[in-house]
Amino acid sequence: MMNNLNDTLPSLMDRATENLEPVSTDLLDRTVQQGLRLRRRRTTLLSVTGAGAVLATAGLVAGGIQLLGTPSEASVSGTPVPIVTPTPLAKPAAGTPQQALATLKRLIAAPGRTLSEPTVHGSAKGGFIGASYLVDDGNGASLVEVMLSADGTANPCFGGGPGCTTNPDGSSMYSSSDEPEYSDARNEQYGVFLNRVELSYPDGRYIGLVNYNGPAEKGIKHTRAKPLFTAAQLATMARSKTWKFPAATAVKPSTTDKPSANRKGR
Repeated sequence: MMNNLNDTLPSLMDRATENLEPVSTDLLDRTVQQGLRLRRRRTTLLSVTGAGAVLATAGLVAGGIQLLGTPSEASVSGTPVPIVTPTPLAKPAAGTPQQALATLKRLIAAPGRTLSEPTVHGSAKGGFIGASYLVDDGNGASLVEVMLSADGTANPCFGGGPGCTTNPDGSSMYSSSDEPEYSDARNEQYGVFLNRVELSYPDGRYIGLVNYNGPAEKGIKHTRAKPLFTAAQLATMARSKTWKFPAATAVKPSTTDKPSANRKGR
């Protein structure tokens, strides 16, 4: 029995494999090449994916830096922005008596008027400047005077009072018409009357304009019935932006002084 099995087993195996073809070398080569290609493709895909991830990460980091960085940090790599220090505004030059005279002349000159006897007084150091002209329109000489200061001591409207009005810009205006120069018998002798305005600003600037019906304030008889300029005309002159005021002094205004009240009817 064993001998029959030993004899028949090899023959059975031979018969089972006799129709099988041997493995083709060409097929084996193609299989190997396909495996290599698949491996290379997989490696390439992995490399591209890794590089993309690196670039994406770098982009996120760069974006974060740009978003979180300050404008000064962002400009470091570019052209430096120069820092410009603003130049302080220069204070307007202090006015002089000669400038006051020139401004007064421009405001009162007109066809048919003769201007004469110009005078100047005061100084920037003294805290006030003044000027005057004698104006004749053919109906008699009329003295016009102006005084300017900037220390706040000449405001006649501290606490208000008759003749005082407050303007929208905070300035105050004192106005008086046909005011007698004297409060006694001398006024009958000389007959001098005046119109006056005094404009005071909140910063201490002051301008006063006075016009007489004669060639002088005192000691000479009047030469015309009324002053040449009305109080309203003088107020328009006072509001002119062409006046140049003297420099302010350290003197502080007194709330008890009322120059207009003190001057009236001397």
